[in-house]
Amino acid sequence: METIQKLNWAGIKISTNNKTILIDAVEDFSTYKPVMGNPEKEIITFSETTQADYIIFTHLHLDHFDLEVIKKCLKPNGKLIVYSELEKDVKKLIGNIEIKVLKLNDVFIEDDISFKPVFAMDGIGDIQSSWIITTKYSKIFHGGDTIWHNQFWKLGKENENIDYAFLPANGVIVNFEVINLDYSSVPASLTIEQAFNAANLLHAKKLIPIHYDLFEHNTFYIPQKFNHEDMMRLSRQTHQNYLILNDGEFLK
Repeated sequence: METIQKLNWAGIKISTNNKTILIDAVEDFSTYKPVMGNPEKEIITFSETTQADYIIFTHLHLDHFDLEVIKKCLKPNGKLIVYSELEKDVKKLIGNIEIKVLKLNDVFIEDDISFKPVFAMDGIGDIQSSWIITTKYSKIFHGGDTIWHNQFWKLGKENENIDYAFLPANGVIVNFEVINLDYSSVPASLTIEQAFNAANLLHAKKLIPIHYDLFEHNTFYIPQKFNHEDMMRLSRQTHQNYLILNDGEFLK
Protein backbone atom coordinates (compact mmCIF):
# COMPACT_ATOMS: atom_id res chain seq x y z
CA MET A 1 0.00 0.00 0.00
CA GLU A 2 1.36 3.42 -0.95
CA THR A 3 0.08 6.99 -0.98
CA ILE A 4 1.76 10.05 -2.47
CA GLN A 5 0.62 13.49 -1.37
CA LYS A 6 1.63 16.85 -2.75
CA LEU A 7 2.49 19.27 0.02
CA ASN A 8 3.21 22.99 -0.29
CA TRP A 9 5.27 24.29 -3.20
CA ALA A 10 7.82 21.55 -3.99
CA GLY A 11 7.05 19.25 -1.08
CA ILE A 12 5.76 15.71 -1.32
CA LYS A 13 4.98 13.01 1.24
CA ILE A 14 5.26 9.33 0.41
CA SER A 15 3.73 6.72 2.69
CA THR A 16 4.74 3.22 1.67
CA ASN A 17 4.63 -0.06 3.62
CA ASN A 18 4.21 1.82 6.91
CA LYS A 19 7.19 4.07 6.19
CA THR A 20 6.92 7.81 5.57
CA ILE A 21 9.24 9.90 3.40
CA LEU A 22 9.24 13.70 3.19
CA ILE A 23 10.89 15.51 0.29
CA ASP A 24 11.39 19.31 0.26
CA ALA A 25 8.67 19.57 2.90
CA VAL A 26 8.17 23.17 4.08
CA GLU A 27 5.50 24.90 6.16
CA ASP A 28 7.18 28.23 6.96
CA PHE A 29 8.00 30.46 3.98
CA SER A 30 8.08 33.71 5.95
CA THR A 31 11.83 34.29 5.66
CA TYR A 32 11.51 34.81 1.92
CA LYS A 33 8.43 37.04 2.11
CA PRO A 34 10.41 40.24 1.25
CA VAL A 35 11.54 38.78 -2.10
CA MET A 36 8.88 36.18 -2.94
CA GLY A 37 5.79 37.90 -1.57
CA ASN A 38 2.93 36.43 0.41
CA PRO A 39 1.60 32.97 -0.48
CA GLU A 40 -1.22 33.35 -2.99
CA LYS A 41 -3.19 30.48 -1.44
CA GLU A 42 -3.46 28.84 1.94
CA ILE A 43 -0.41 26.99 3.21
CA ILE A 44 -1.33 23.49 4.32
CA THR A 45 0.05 22.23 7.64
CA PHE A 46 1.22 18.69 8.19
CA SER A 47 3.98 18.70 10.81
CA GLU A 48 1.69 18.13 13.79
CA THR A 49 0.35 14.90 12.31
CA THR A 50 3.37 13.57 10.39
CA GLN A 51 6.14 11.35 11.70
CA ALA A 52 8.73 10.61 9.04
CA ASP A 53 11.13 7.70 8.80
CA TYR A 54 13.15 9.53 6.14
CA ILE A 55 13.52 13.17 5.22
CA ILE A 56 15.37 14.37 2.14
CA PHE A 57 15.73 17.74 0.45
CA THR A 58 17.18 18.96 -2.81
CA HIS A 59 19.02 22.01 -1.45
CA LEU A 60 19.19 24.45 1.43
CA HIS A 61 17.04 27.30 0.14
CA LEU A 62 14.42 27.87 2.81
CA ASP A 63 11.50 27.19 0.48
CA HIS A 64 12.86 23.62 0.20
CA PHE A 65 14.56 23.10 3.57
CA ASP A 66 12.56 23.70 6.75
CA LEU A 67 14.55 22.97 9.90
CA GLU A 68 11.46 23.09 12.11
CA VAL A 69 9.72 20.47 9.97
CA ILE A 70 12.76 18.23 10.37
CA LYS A 71 12.77 18.69 14.15
CA LYS A 72 9.03 18.10 14.47
CA CYS A 73 8.55 15.31 11.94
CA LEU A 74 11.65 13.11 11.95
CA LYS A 75 11.15 10.08 14.17
CA PRO A 76 13.75 9.52 16.91
CA ASN A 77 15.18 6.64 14.88
CA GLY A 78 14.54 8.31 11.53
CA LYS A 79 17.18 9.37 9.03
CA LEU A 80 17.90 12.68 7.36
CA ILE A 81 19.43 11.69 4.01
CA VAL A 82 21.88 14.28 2.72
CA TYR A 83 23.74 14.84 -0.53
CA SER A 84 27.44 14.80 0.37
CA GLU A 85 28.20 18.27 -1.00
CA LEU A 86 25.73 19.68 1.55
CA GLU A 87 26.97 17.63 4.51
CA LYS A 88 29.16 20.32 6.08
CA ASP A 89 26.46 23.01 5.99
CA VAL A 90 23.73 20.65 7.15
CA LYS A 91 25.72 19.53 10.19
CA LYS A 92 25.99 23.14 11.30
CA LEU A 93 22.19 23.42 11.29
CA ILE A 94 20.80 20.19 12.66
CA GLY A 95 22.71 19.36 15.84
CA ASN A 96 22.51 15.70 16.85
CA ILE A 97 20.06 14.48 14.21
CA GLU A 98 21.32 11.32 12.52
CA ILE A 99 22.21 11.78 8.87
CA LYS A 100 22.99 9.38 6.06
CA VAL A 101 25.36 10.95 3.55
CA LEU A 102 25.30 9.96 -0.13
CA LYS A 103 27.58 11.02 -2.94
CA LEU A 104 26.08 11.75 -6.34
CA ASN A 105 24.63 8.55 -7.85
CA ASP A 106 25.21 6.52 -4.68
CA VAL A 107 22.26 4.35 -3.68
CA PHE A 108 21.08 3.76 -0.13
CA ILE A 109 18.55 0.96 0.40
CA GLU A 110 16.59 0.38 3.57
CA ASP A 111 13.08 -0.92 4.28
CA ASP A 112 12.78 -1.88 0.58
CA ILE A 113 13.18 1.79 -0.37
CA SER A 114 16.12 3.13 -2.36
CA PHE A 115 17.36 6.71 -2.33
CA LYS A 116 19.67 8.16 -4.98
CA PRO A 117 20.87 11.75 -5.41
CA VAL A 118 21.46 12.68 -9.05
CA PHE A 119 22.69 15.66 -11.01
CA ALA A 120 20.86 18.98 -10.88
CA MET A 121 21.72 22.63 -11.52
CA ASP A 122 20.56 25.36 -9.19
CA GLY A 123 19.29 28.58 -10.74
CA ILE A 124 21.67 30.84 -8.83
CA GLY A 125 24.66 28.53 -8.50
CA ASP A 126 24.07 26.98 -5.09
CA ILE A 127 24.57 23.26 -4.45
CA GLN A 128 21.59 21.14 -5.41
CA SER A 129 20.75 17.56 -6.32
CA SER A 130 17.66 15.89 -7.66
CA TRP A 131 16.51 12.64 -6.06
CA ILE A 132 15.25 9.30 -7.29
CA ILE A 133 13.22 7.31 -4.77
CA THR A 134 12.21 3.76 -5.59
CA THR A 135 9.70 1.73 -3.57
CA LYS A 136 7.90 -1.54 -4.18
CA TYR A 137 5.15 0.43 -5.89
CA SER A 138 6.70 3.36 -7.73
CA LYS A 139 9.81 5.15 -8.92
CA ILE A 140 9.84 8.89 -8.37
CA PHE A 141 12.11 11.62 -9.68
CA HIS A 142 12.08 14.85 -7.67
CA GLY A 143 13.73 17.85 -9.29
CA GLY A 144 13.60 20.49 -6.54
CA ASP A 145 13.90 23.73 -8.49
CA THR A 146 16.51 22.65 -11.00
CA ILE A 147 17.12 24.61 -14.19
CA TRP A 148 17.49 23.04 -17.62
CA HIS A 149 20.75 21.11 -18.05
CA ASN A 150 22.36 18.64 -20.41
CA GLN A 151 22.13 15.60 -18.13
CA PHE A 152 18.43 14.82 -18.58
CA TRP A 153 19.26 12.57 -21.53
CA LYS A 154 21.76 10.60 -19.44
CA LEU A 155 19.51 10.45 -16.40
CA GLY A 156 16.72 9.01 -18.52
CA LYS A 157 18.96 6.30 -19.92
CA GLU A 158 20.53 5.36 -16.59
CA ASN A 159 17.34 5.37 -14.51
CA GLU A 160 14.67 3.35 -16.25
CA ASN A 161 10.98 3.05 -15.44
CA ILE A 162 10.37 6.36 -13.71
CA ASP A 163 6.69 6.57 -12.90
CA TYR A 164 6.39 10.19 -11.78
CA ALA A 165 8.66 13.16 -12.46
CA PHE A 166 7.97 15.93 -9.97
CA LEU A 167 9.52 18.92 -11.71
CA PRO A 168 9.49 22.69 -11.10
CA ALA A 169 7.50 24.61 -13.68
CA ASN A 170 7.34 28.33 -12.88
CA GLY A 171 10.33 29.43 -14.98
CA VAL A 172 10.86 32.25 -12.51
CA ILE A 173 12.92 35.37 -13.21
CA VAL A 174 14.62 36.47 -10.01
CA ASN A 175 16.01 39.91 -9.25
CA PHE A 176 18.01 39.40 -6.08
CA GLU A 177 20.28 42.42 -6.33
CA VAL A 178 19.11 43.20 -2.79
CA ILE A 179 21.28 40.27 -1.67
CA ASN A 180 24.14 41.25 -3.99
CA LEU A 181 23.22 38.83 -6.78
CA ASP A 182 23.47 40.38 -10.25
CA TYR A 183 20.24 40.39 -12.23
CA SER A 184 19.66 37.86 -15.02
CA SER A 185 16.64 37.50 -17.31
CA VAL A 186 17.31 33.74 -17.65
CA PRO A 187 14.79 31.62 -15.69
CA ALA A 188 16.06 30.31 -12.35
CA SER A 189 13.94 27.14 -12.53
CA LEU A 190 12.47 25.02 -15.30
CA THR A 191 9.80 26.63 -17.43
CA ILE A 192 6.67 24.60 -18.06
CA GLU A 193 7.92 23.79 -21.58
CA GLN A 194 11.27 22.66 -20.19
CA ALA A 195 9.52 20.56 -17.55
CA PHE A 196 7.57 18.68 -20.22
CA ASN A 197 10.74 18.10 -22.23
CA ALA A 198 12.72 17.03 -19.16
CA ALA A 199 10.02 14.54 -18.14
CA ASN A 200 10.03 13.18 -21.69
CA LEU A 201 13.81 12.72 -21.63
CA LEU A 202 13.47 10.96 -18.29
CA HIS A 203 10.89 8.65 -19.93
CA ALA A 204 8.58 9.35 -17.00
CA LYS A 205 5.11 7.92 -17.27
CA LYS A 206 3.72 11.20 -15.91
CA LEU A 207 4.99 14.70 -15.25
CA ILE A 208 3.66 16.27 -12.06
CA PRO A 209 4.47 20.00 -12.02
CA ILE A 210 5.60 21.49 -8.71
CA HIS A 211 7.08 24.81 -7.55
CA TYR A 212 4.54 27.07 -9.25
CA ASP A 213 1.38 29.08 -8.62
CA LEU A 214 2.11 30.08 -5.03
CA PHE A 215 4.57 32.99 -4.97
CA GLU A 216 5.03 36.13 -7.01
CA HIS A 217 6.67 39.50 -6.38
CA ASN A 218 6.43 42.14 -9.09
CA THR A 219 10.03 43.29 -8.52
CA PHE A 220 12.05 40.38 -7.19
CA TYR A 221 10.31 37.13 -8.11
CA ILE A 222 8.44 37.01 -11.41
CA PRO A 223 7.15 33.57 -12.44
CA GLN A 224 6.12 32.46 -15.90
CA LYS A 225 2.36 32.19 -16.28
CA PHE A 226 0.69 29.20 -17.90
CA ASN A 227 -2.69 27.50 -17.88
CA HIS A 228 -4.27 24.14 -18.62
CA GLU A 229 -4.46 24.89 -22.34
CA ASP A 230 -0.69 25.46 -22.39
CA MET A 231 -0.12 22.14 -20.63
CA MET A 232 -2.42 20.24 -22.97
CA ARG A 233 -0.60 21.76 -25.96
CA LEU A 234 2.83 20.87 -24.57
CA SER A 235 1.66 17.38 -23.71
CA ARG A 236 0.66 16.85 -27.34
CA GLN A 237 3.91 18.33 -28.65
CA THR A 238 6.18 16.28 -26.41
CA HIS A 239 3.99 13.16 -26.20
CA GLN A 240 4.34 13.46 -22.44
CA ASN A 241 1.49 12.62 -20.08
CA TYR A 242 0.99 14.80 -17.03
CA LEU A 243 -1.07 15.08 -13.88
CA ILE A 244 -1.97 18.17 -11.85
CA LEU A 245 -2.00 17.80 -8.07
CA ASN A 246 -3.19 20.60 -5.86
CA ASP A 247 -1.49 21.21 -2.52
CA GLY A 248 -2.73 18.59 -0.08
CA GLU A 249 -4.06 16.34 -2.83
CA PHE A 250 -3.17 12.65 -3.07
CA LEU A 251 -2.06 10.87 -6.20
CA LYS A 252 -4.77 8.45 -7.36
